[in-house]
Parts: sequence; structure tokens; C-alpha cells
Amino acid sequence: MVRPGARGTRTDARGTRTDARETRTDAPAPATGARSAESAPSGADSAEQSGSDPAAGESSGSDPAIPLKTLAVLNWLGDRGVTGVEDRLNDVLDDDLTVTTEQVKIGYAEKETVAAQFRANERAGARVLLSKPLVGNVLVVFPMGGANKAAALMLQRAVEDLSSVSTEMGRDALTELCNMMANGFVDEWAALFDTTIDTGSPVPVQDPERTLVARILKQYGVGLFIRSRLRIPRHDVNAAIYVFPGKAEFLDKLSGVGLEVID
Repeated sequence: MVRPGARGTRTDARGTRTDARETRTDAPAPATGARSAESAPSGADSAEQSGSDPAAGESSGSDPAIPLKTLAVLNWLGDRGVTGVEDRLNDVLDDDLTVTTEQVKIGYAEKETVAAQFRANERAGARVLLSKPLVGNVLVVFPMGGANKAAALMLQRAVEDLSSVSTEMGRDALTELCNMMANGFVDEWAALFDTTIDTGSPVPVQDPERTLVARILKQYGVGLFIRSRLRIPRHDVNAAIYVFPGKAEFLDKLSGVGLEVID
């Protein structure tokens, strides 16, 4: 198992990774009270064990209109990113995994609309900072029951008895898995944009989904998000990957992609 370190990774157009120093200085403090943002996932969310994760209250409301061409490209990018997740997991875990896209959503969110657009259900995972040239955040989260399964996926080759895994080890395994998934997701975008995308070290998170999103929106005023819900059928693992562009340059890059990229 590779434990998350103090250094981030750089993804380039060829999907290779080199060390890049983490420049983040504004990571939010862990949640206080009975539940810590850095607590290892535990227990099972009985309402989500079936694997379904239906959208709750995701009406478009007064969201800015997205041109149909751009919407089609963004949906394609959300699906393409899941392909990158599959490639990265198979490169590292060598497990011939299949990762399927369940749903891609493109939307706008503001602090005032978070409660209506995102769930109150608790999630565990990690967020990864994107820096120059495409500034933003990637948030990778699992339902609580799925988080335990995801951590087990990372540890199954290194630990014979998973029942002996400590809270800290489980949390570290989940964080590193999220880091791999986030980097795999943006690998595909880096290739398309023919640019490097620098990613910082993963920050473990555990809170209601709407709280995690609100925390990111405090940093940026863009509001656009791309969300891909995905599934790893062999291990009965469901996850969601959110990309939050942080600056107008990121949006310009997305808007500049033509329909010809779609197969």
C-alpha cells in the first residue's frame, strides 16, 4: 500500500506522473464534534447498500444556460474521465477491474442552492487540488458502507486479515484510492487539452455531501461542476467524482472543445 505523502503528482498529456510539490495552504480544518473529517469510514448506510444513489433535489432552477454543444462535450468528458479511472486502477492494482459510468451530471451550484442540490447523507473520501494551468478541485466520495469496501480493495493484496486493519490504515488506504481515481480522471483531460494538470496531495474528508461541496464553493465563484457517478461491479463499490473548475480559464478551456472529440 502506498501511503499519501506530502508531495503531489503531475499528470501530463501522456498520462505519466512526476513529483510536484504541494502548494496548498488553505485546506479546511477537520470537522469537530463526534465525527471527525479524518475519521476512517465505519458502519454501513443501510439506505444505500443496494448501490442506488438517486439524485435528490437536483433541479436546474436559475442555473445559467449551458449551450447544447458544451453540454454534450462536458457529458463526454465526465464519461471519459471514468475511463481514465479504470486505466489508473488497473495499472496500479493489476486487477483487471471494470469501472462503469452510472450517470454524468453537469450543473451550477451556489452557496444558497447547495442544500437543495446535494445530499445530507454522509460521505467519506478525499479532495484533490488542481493547480496551474487548470485551477480547481476534484472531490471523490463514497457512501459510508461503500467506503469500507473501497478501502478493502486497496488493502486486499497487502493484508491477509482485513479484520485486523486499524482505523488509521483504513483511512489512509481510502485516501490513496481517491488520489488514484482523481488523477486517473484528469489524465484523460490532460491528454485532450495537451497540457499538464498539477494535482496536490489528497485531503481526507468525511461529512455530509452538501457540507463537502459548500466548503469547496467558498473558495471559488465559478459554480460549474461536473459529476460522474461510477461503479466497480466486482467489488460492489459505488462512488462519485466531482470536478469544480476554479477560474474562468478552466471554463474557457472546456468551452473551446468541439463536438469532433466525441466518438
